[in-house]
Amino acid sequence: MNLDLLNRLDEIDPQSLAGLSDDELYQLANEYAAVHAYDRNVNQLRYYIPVSHKAVQVHTSNAKVFFLAGGNGASKTDTALVEMVIRATGQIPQSLRDIYPREKLRGPINCRVVVESITNTLETIILPKLQWWKWQGVDEPGGPRGHYGWVPKHCLLKGEWDESWTARTRTLELLYRDPDTDQVRGLSRIQFMSYDQDPSDFASGDFHFILHDEPPKEMIWVENMVRAKRVNGCMFLSMTWPDDPTIPVDWIIDRVYDKCLPGKDKDPTYEMVEMYATENQNLDQTAIAEMARGLTAAERQTRIYGQHLRLSNRVHPLFTDTNHIWCFHCGDLTVLDGAGHCGTCSGDDVVGFNHVESVVANPLNPVINLLDPHPRKPHMLIWVEVSPDDDLRQVEEMEVDGSPDVVAERVLELESSYGWSTIRRIMDPNMGRSPSSTDRETTWQDAFQAAGLIFDLADDSEVGRQLLNDYLKPDLRTRRVRYTVDPRCMKTIYQMKRYSWDDFKKSMEKDQKQKPKMKNDDYPTLLKYLVNSNPTFRGVRGLGSVYAVHGGGRKNGY
Repeated sequence: MNLDLLNRLDEIDPQSLAGLSDDELYQLANEYAAVHAYDRNVNQLRYYIPVSHKAVQVHTSNAKVFFLAGGNGASKTDTALVEMVIRATGQIPQSLRDIYPREKLRGPINCRVVVESITNTLETIILPKLQWWKWQGVDEPGGPRGHYGWVPKHCLLKGEWDESWTARTRTLELLYRDPDTDQVRGLSRIQFMSYDQDPSDFASGDFHFILHDEPPKEMIWVENMVRAKRVNGCMFLSMTWPDDPTIPVDWIIDRVYDKCLPGKDKDPTYEMVEMYATENQNLDQTAIAEMARGLTAAERQTRIYGQHLRLSNRVHPLFTDTNHIWCFHCGDLTVLDGAGHCGTCSGDDVVGFNHVESVVANPLNPVINLLDPHPRKPHMLIWVEVSPDDDLRQVEEMEVDGSPDVVAERVLELESSYGWSTIRRIMDPNMGRSPSSTDRETTWQDAFQAAGLIFDLADDSEVGRQLLNDYLKPDLRTRRVRYTVDPRCMKTIYQMKRYSWDDFKKSMEKDQKQKPKMKNDDYPTLLKYLVNSNPTFRGVRGLGSVYAVHGGGRKNGY
């Protein structure tokens, strides 16, 4: 870049612009464009824009262990590399300047990146993503869909890659600059290793940031965890779940995945984001749609949406808390091409859907309250409004540990706060007919009636699971799904995403069992009872007032 041009542009002010001719303004605009293009080339990090709100979550997180799962092409590796380069250089992209946690910038740091192969991954994929002069993307160099290498030229020793990179030790040294003054504060070092090395090779050094690109061996993860914890460092795992069931990933589920999930076992220092290839606007979405067309349903879940195979046999596979696309012509999920058409049939009768959305309670709508009583763990309840078009909107969930009287007190308090006037109550028929924990001669149904809550016994037929799947599909008339749940119902969402069919031990010899696993089944089973009751606005509203005990019997029951 010509220094005289930079100096001349630096002298431009509003007053001098007013005196320029049209030709001079045109020339000036071209000169500014040239400077911008050059600056983007040598300092792409400044112009980094996260591919989605999920990528923003990666950069704003303070988690000590971050699990970045996603489909192929979801921008997992780029997002993770950008996070590392920010921490190693102190340079914050303009798009993150106001939201990036400054406490993550600790000055010069030691980093380690572990890849699948030195020759097949590091040299051909990872290093080009860091080298400022190399272009990655769909468009021509400098276009909107793509980027140059993430390491700024001014953060290299003497501004040269060869001065910073040592091939023998596979180490990259970067200048760490103060994020506010841009003064050099020291050298950060990034060490590159691979999974084909012996785990003992990882048993040295202290590292503030360790990135694993794709699933590592368990012993490598353990060694790296020790290296990071000694300096209060951060562990990153960026991966696509393998669609080969023989690849060992159970340890990742136990050591990382489960600790990221909401619930009693959630570790507050762990966080997870799942990124989809369909959310990466730097990709050619038509090509993604073409690829998805040739994949099986299970392969789409892993390759496009990044789900692991354990969740490929869900009882309610359509349920989602992120935006998906439905094609009415195909009657199935789809991926849109670049023109916004179905990637399978090229039709345009498509709609986006999401089952998790804010539900504003309407006291005029009838409500169904469902209960799953338990003698040895909390009683589980949900409240679902039936809309005038007979759609189901789950407003609340509750877990209460105590006697039926304690449950009744909590239930009536919640219902009073919403002002509902028509409520039908349905109970798990298996537990409802069994003796309660307080009196072996009294059933749970009787015990709750004595406490003031009258529950009907639910229809437990298996057809309810398929009925619920029908509610999860977008309706052709309303173009909306028929069941939605409020984000506050976290346990319902959690279980609906994980409720799955059981398998035979030797799955290669027998078909899949059509029997659900006895895990994560509480709330999905309540929803089965709900749809088995054939709920309609007029039918539930016709019940009248809230079921209650009055003078030893029912009031306005049926």
